[in-house]
Amino acid sequence: MDTKSKCKIVYADDAMIHHVMMKAMAQSHSLELVYCASNGRDLIDYLIEHNKALPEVCILDLHMPILNGIETAKIVREKFPSIRLFGLTSSSDESERIEMLAGGVEQIFAKEDMSALLQQL
Repeated sequence: MDTKSKCKIVYADDAMIHHVMMKAMAQSHSLELVYCASNGRDLIDYLIEHNKALPEVCILDLHMPILNGIETAKIVREKFPSIRLFGLTSSSDESERIEMLAGGVEQIFAKEDMSALLQQL
């Protein structure tokens, strides 16, 4: 598949093991993972710095230090409205999920369903 036609994604999660999993799974789904951040602040900084070549999709973990997925979604939605947002979490707290959706994510997937998210993209 031509690299130019791959969907470019960025991912924010404080667990490095999930970075490794996301990289491997993105490749197997013909997606281009252009950046992994360990928190929402790092992700926002990356997007500001690379604003001329923004990704199409941003995948956010709900629980992260410095700037969590809810806060990050709100900022990305405001500053970069063209980026599609998806949540990825191991939390079963429905109120957090509702808050994340209200923050601008299209859909939230359980971390166990990471493959389903990437398949959808």
